Amino acid sequence: MNIFSTYNGMPLLFIVMITCCNIGFNHGCMDEERTALQEITESMGYGHDSYEYSYRSRFFDDCCRWEGVQCSPTSSRVIGIYFYFIKKDSEEQWFLDMSLFSKLKQLQALHLVGNNIGGLDNPEAICELPNLQWLDLSINSIEEEVPPCWGNMPSLRTLDLSKNEFRGNLTSILANISKNIEVIDFSHNLFEGFVPFSILATLSNLKHLGLSYNYHLEVETEDPIWSPSFQVQHLLLADCNLNHQSGQGIPRFLSTQYNLQTLDLSSNSLVGNFPTWLLQNVSSVLSLRSNCFVGQFPEHLQSTLSTLDISDNRFDGHLPLHFDLILPQLFAFNASSNQFSGNIPLSVGELKHLEKVDLSNNRLSGPVPVGLTQNSPLWYLNLSNNSLEGEPLAVNCNMPKLHWLLLHNNHFVGEFPACLSNSLSLRLIDVRNNDLLGTISSVSVLMQLGAFLVGGNQISGHLPKELCEMQMLQYLDFSNNRFSGNIPPCLHKSLVWKNKTQANLWVPIDFTTKGSSRLYQGIPLTLMTGIDFSVNTLVGAIPQAIGELSKLHSLNLSNNHLTGHIPTSFKELNNLESLDLSHNNLTGHIPPEISQMSTLSKFSVAFNNLRGSIPSSTQFSTFSESDFEGNPELCGEPLQRKCSGNDDDDDGRKENPSEKAEDRVFDKPLIFYSFVLISYSLGFWGFIAPLYISAKWRRKYFATVDGWIEHLF
Repeated sequence: MNIFSTYNGMPLLFIVMITCCNIGFNHGCMDEERTALQEITESMGYGHDSYEYSYRSRFFDDCCRWEGVQCSPTSSRVIGIYFYFIKKDSEEQWFLDMSLFSKLKQLQALHLVGNNIGGLDNPEAICELPNLQWLDLSINSIEEEVPPCWGNMPSLRTLDLSKNEFRGNLTSILANISKNIEVIDFSHNLFEGFVPFSILATLSNLKHLGLSYNYHLEVETEDPIWSPSFQVQHLLLADCNLNHQSGQGIPRFLSTQYNLQTLDLSSNSLVGNFPTWLLQNVSSVLSLRSNCFVGQFPEHLQSTLSTLDISDNRFDGHLPLHFDLILPQLFAFNASSNQFSGNIPLSVGELKHLEKVDLSNNRLSGPVPVGLTQNSPLWYLNLSNNSLEGEPLAVNCNMPKLHWLLLHNNHFVGEFPACLSNSLSLRLIDVRNNDLLGTISSVSVLMQLGAFLVGGNQISGHLPKELCEMQMLQYLDFSNNRFSGNIPPCLHKSLVWKNKTQANLWVPIDFTTKGSSRLYQGIPLTLMTGIDFSVNTLVGAIPQAIGELSKLHSLNLSNNHLTGHIPTSFKELNNLESLDLSHNNLTGHIPPEISQMSTLSKFSVAFNNLRGSIPSSTQFSTFSESDFEGNPELCGEPLQRKCSGNDDDDDGRKENPSEKAEDRVFDKPLIFYSFVLISYSLGFWGFIAPLYISAKWRRKYFATVDGWIEHLF
């Protein structure tokens, strides 16, 4: 074959040259570096036989081909380690010996993000790496003080220690940091001390600075007087006690920063008028949340911001009429917890990129703009706690990406929005405490729905059977409405209530349990589960299948017309904390098994038709008389009505099915008294009739009576 011939259209000589180059230059990684990487992998808790180990060392001889390892194309020396979230699901923390990395002499990038690292041994060892430029240990659980040498490594460009538990005085670290540094992020740690911004004045290459959420830190930008040599792009100073010594004002040096893309000054109690100029100085993300700013939203300017958060301040007045012209690129807008009034501008519905809107907890009135919900890219809409009127959503609304809908505590009228059947990704619907009418008969099976909250309206009809197919339901509140019919017996299909899967909510939720409304957020939000069907006109028996919801924490069926017995299957609700069955027409005994539910802290069966003695147990002794009152035939502690011996025997004996059936028959007064009358009649006439018919029997009877009288007297 001629070397100038081709193979698949490529000259053969060219292929030979590439092959020769690979043979000559690709020697694989060095033995010393492969050994070091092997020790690092093993220190993570993955042995030679583990899946993770075999996955990473699939090409054992050449560590340059391992997952997350980068080598120089010329020297085959390891220059980068990128281990992202390898141990994120592991219960065991990784205690890492940093001296293992010192053997990788040419290492330039070390990224160990999200690996559940709990501590570091020999942390100073990486200071021996002369070429290290990127050090990222973010999203771990490291409880250490930062070695002084980390900051002044001459080649270091990025130092990201955010979202850990690092501690110590931050001032000394920042005062000695490398002049070549570009990215510093110490956010979400436990650093302390007083940090004057003047110590950063000479960091001319600084592009990103994050000091947010170090609660014991105090940052001062105004004193002493200084002038920055940098043009920062991302500045994160949330909740770091900013400028508390100089009047809690906005840092003045920001007016000279012309490349600002992200600015976060949240939660610092800053004061002053609406900082209009920041809407133009910052190009992308601006957060002024949880401060004490006052004033009205500016009318005459144009901004390129994509995200604006001005929530939890003291802004008032109306939102601008031409909102779409002021912020045409807006993606997310949060103006909640202020004092804005008037209508929501129609122009808000003209923002083509708007995906997240939160205007809750204001004084807004009027209707919801139709354009906001028609062919909308919204995935989050929160208009709760205002005085909005009209229908909650347009009849032909279409929000296919919608995940979170919060419209509670307004004055909405009309029917439940049928158009939500198009929003198949919904995880939360909250329309509580409005004036909605009609039925919920056309709702789709929303497979991702975790909370369905419609309490406090005037909705009627039967409970929708589609609830049984919504297997991710965690919170269900249909209370204080006009629902009728039976409780669907198929609610046991929920995967969350049976702990077959993890809940998927993250928006805080108010839910009433144990007699009071509680706010659930964070981890408690994911753990809590509840069903509230109270204050309706539901009838029939309580389904036995509810006893299968072993992970249910709260169940309220009070103030309905439910009949039958309390299901003995309730004994399987071993996580139930609150059970309210009061104000119904339940009959029979309180099942003794319920008294052994150790998690139960709130229990009420008041105002039913229960009978017998109240089961005695340590758990039931904590409940009050009001939890059992209104049951005339119920007795025992904590009621004042004492039980007779018959009550105790009747309640305590082990009944077989035929005895239970007999009890149910004789519980009916008409049948009971008819039985007594018939028995009396049969006994009386069975004795009198023979004496009346036979004279011989009468003589013998009276002779016997006379004989007994003579014998006695």
